[in-house]
Amino acid sequence: MHPLKQYLREVEEGFQDFAARVGVSRQTLYRIVSGGQAPRPLTARRIVEATGGAVTLDMLYGGKARGGAEVVKLNARADEPLLDPERLRLALAVVINHLRAEESAPLDAGMLAVGAEAAVHTYAALSPLTTRQGPARLAQALRPVLEEILKESGGVPAPSALDRGAELAAELYFQRRSLQRR
Repeated sequence: MHPLKQYLREVEEGFQDFAARVGVSRQTLYRIVSGGQAPRPLTARRIVEATGGAVTLDMLYGGKARGGAEVVKLNARADEPLLDPERLRLALAVVINHLRAEESAPLDAGMLAVGAEAAVHTYAALSPLTTRQGPARLAQALRPVLEEILKESGGVPAPSALDRGAELAAELYFQRRSLQRR
């Protein structure tokens, strides 16, 4: 039996409720538990945190990540919440649309989602490497993401504009987050 399924039985929590807590669909959770799909890294991390560590990354990936690589834990600071990829995608969209030329083709929503996910993982991975926190570290994680998305969608602005764009996206992300807490 899959460790997550066993955990849910032991704590008497339904698939629908648990899926909502970790931010995935019930169908995705079923595919993970049935072995039909390995969880994405962010989803796996949310599962580990939602189970309080009762289900580990090793359990979810069988000791190996996809492709046979060893599972490496991202050592984000314990006092920091995970970034919300959807909220970050919205902040990226605002900044990228501001930085792009007006005659550019419409922005690919999938590219924005991948960029937000990459920034979330980079933000977590930078945790043990930098003293920067909050918006400063998010801007650090966002700059290369902005540069790549802009390269793919019609040119790259000057380095100073990229830096300011990353800072603005980080400010938008954390401003919105603080407004939602009120």
